[in-house]
Amino acid sequence: MSTLNTLPRAAEAVGRNHPDKQADYYSDTTLDYLMDGASALEFDVRHVRCAAEVMINGAHIMVGGEFKAPDGVYDPAKLEERLRAAYVALGNDPRDDLKVTLDLRAQSSEIASMTDVGAEGAGDQGIMRGHADRRTRSRLPLEAELAWSLIRAMHDRVTDGTLSWGREDTKAQVCVTPDGTVKSVIMSVQHRDWIALPDLRDQLFEHVVAPTLGNIDRGLCKLNHKGSFVEGGADADCGLTGRKIVVDAYGPSFPVGGGAFSGKDPTKVDRSAAYAARQMALTVLDQHTAGGTVCDVAIAYGIGQHQPEILTAVIDGTQDVSDWLRKRFPDNSPAAIQERLGLWDRDGWRYADTSSFGHFGRDVFPWEHPFLA
Repeated sequence: MSTLNTLPRAAEAVGRNHPDKQADYYSDTTLDYLMDGASALEFDVRHVRCAAEVMINGAHIMVGGEFKAPDGVYDPAKLEERLRAAYVALGNDPRDDLKVTLDLRAQSSEIASMTDVGAEGAGDQGIMRGHADRRTRSRLPLEAELAWSLIRAMHDRVTDGTLSWGREDTKAQVCVTPDGTVKSVIMSVQHRDWIALPDLRDQLFEHVVAPTLGNIDRGLCKLNHKGSFVEGGADADCGLTGRKIVVDAYGPSFPVGGGAFSGKDPTKVDRSAAYAARQMALTVLDQHTAGGTVCDVAIAYGIGQHQPEILTAVIDGTQDVSDWLRKRFPDNSPAAIQERLGLWDRDGWRYADTSSFGHFGRDVFPWEHPFLA
C-alpha cells in the first residue's frame, strides 16, 4: 500500500466571488463573448482564438492577452459591457467606479499557423492529467467533492435568502482520513457587517455544514474561526486568472498538469486535453473489465502536434491499462478532442460556467460522461 493511502488528505474549494475565481470568470466571459459573436454573425466559430488573462484589483478589471476572430466580431465597447454585467452577475454590488481596461492583441501568426482550421495542431506544449474515483457521486476525490459541496451549499443559501448576510468570497477546506471519515472542516465566509459572529457560525453550521456533511461533530468545524470577514473579494485581495489550478483539478493529493484552464479556446490543450483526460479516466472505470477504484490518465503534447507524445492510464496506481485506452481512443488530435467533447458547440453550457463551482464533477459538461462510440 502506498503512503498516500495511509495518510489524511485535504482539499479546498473557493466561492465564485473569490478574487481569483472572479478573474477566471472574466477570462471565460471574454472567450464566450468572442465565440457567441462569431456564431451570431454566422461565422465558423472554430476560427476564434482566445487566451485572455485577467487581473482584478479593487474596482479595476484588466484584461490582457491574445485573440483572433473574424472581422466584426470583436467590439471593445460590447466586451466591456459584457464584463460589467458579469461583475454584477457574480454577486458584486453595482458600483459607479468600476473600471475596465482591455489590452487584447492579435494572436501570434506562428501559433495561428499551427492551429488554424486545416492545420489544427496543439496550441501549446503541455502535460495534462485526468482522474476519476468510483467511490463518490461526482467521481472526484472525496475531500474535493465535499469541499465543493460546501461551496455550492453556501451559494444556494445566499441565493435563496436563507443566509442574507452572506457574500460569496468563500473558502472551504475538508480533511478526511483514509477510511473516508471527515477529520476537520474549515470555512471562511465573507459577510455583511450586521451579522454577529456567534450567529454567523450557528447559521453556517445549521444551513450549510450539517445538511451537506450529515451527522458531523461541530467540534470538528472551524467557521470564521479567526473573526470577521467583511472586506472581501477584489477589494481585499488582487485576483489573477489561473491561480487556482489545483482547486480547479482534483486537489493536492493527485497530479496536476500545470496549465490553467480559463480564458483559453479549445485549441489550447491545457484545457481541451485536460477535459479529455477526465473523460478517459471515467471511461476506463466505466468500461474496463479490470474494475478498480481510481484511474489516473496522463497526456502530453508538443506545440503543433496532432497526436500526443504520451497517453497513459493506470488503475489504482498499479495496473497499466494504457494499451486499452489507446485502442478505445485511437485519435487524440486536438481536432478530434474538440469534436468528441463538443467544445465549439457548448450545447447547454458556456465556458464561464466552468469557472464557478469546479470544472469537474458536474453533469452539465460533456467531459463528465464516459465516451460511447
